Amino acid sequence: MFKKKGSRAIFIKLIIFFLVFNILFFSIRFFNLLPPVKLIQNNSSLPWLFSAIELIFSIISGFIIQSKWSTWNTLIDATHEELSSVRELYILSHHFSKEIRQQIKEKICNYLSLILEESETNKNLSSRSAEVDQAIFQLEETIFSIDYAEHPNIGSMAFDLVRKCMESREKRLQNILHSLPLGVKIFIIFATYSSIFTSLFIGVTSIGYDYLFTSVIALLAYGIYLLIDDLDHPYRPGQWHLSMKGYREVLREINEDKWQG
Repeated sequence: MFKKKGSRAIFIKLIIFFLVFNILFFSIRFFNLLPPVKLIQNNSSLPWLFSAIELIFSIISGFIIQSKWSTWNTLIDATHEELSSVRELYILSHHFSKEIRQQIKEKICNYLSLILEESETNKNLSSRSAEVDQAIFQLEETIFSIDYAEHPNIGSMAFDLVRKCMESREKRLQNILHSLPLGVKIFIIFATYSSIFTSLFIGVTSIGYDYLFTSVIALLAYGIYLLIDDLDHPYRPGQWHLSMKGYREVLREINEDKWQG
C-alpha cells in the first residue's frame, strides 16, 4: 500500500514537473527569449561551461546519495536487530514460569504497539517518544526483577537481548535524525534547477533534438533530486520506504504465541 502510494506521488511529481518544463521550453522558443542563432554562435564556449556545472552537480549529488544510502542501510540493520532482539527475548521467556512469561509478553506488546501508534502520529519518527522510552524501561525492569537462581545462563542471555534491543533503538533514532541540513537542501535544489535552466542555453539547430536532449537532462536532474529527497525521509511512503510491517508482524506473532509448545 505504502509502496503504491509512494510510487503514485513520485509519478505525479514527475508529470507536474514535465508539464512545467514543457511550458517553459516552448514559451522560450515561441517568444524567442533565447535566440537559437546567438546560442549556436556561442557553442564553442557554452557547452564547456554547462559541462562544468553538470560536473559540480554530479559530484555533489553523488556524495549526498552515498551518504544517505549509508544511513538507509544502517536504519535497516538497526530495525532488524531491534525486532530480532524482541522476538528472541520472548522465545527465551518460555523457559520461565507462565506468570513471568505473561509479564514479558505484555511489556513487549506494549512497546511494539506504542511504536506503531507513534508511526501514525509522527510519520517520520523524527522525535523521541516519552511513552516508548517508558515502555522499554518497564521491559528492562521486568527482566531485571526475575529471580534467575534456577536459570543463571538464561538470565545473562535475557540481559544481553534487552541491552541489544535498547542499543538498536538508539541507533535507529540517531540515524533518523541524520537528515540533510537546511543549507544542503537549498543548495541541492539550486544545483538541480541550475542544471535544468542552463541546459536551455545550448544552441541546437533542430528544435526536435533541442527538446529531446534538454527534456532528458531536466528529467534526469529532477529524478536525482527526488531520489535524494526520498532517501532523506526513510519513513515517508516512497520507493525507499521503511515500513512498520516488521513491527506489526512481530506483534502478531507474539500475540498468537506461535512458539507455545
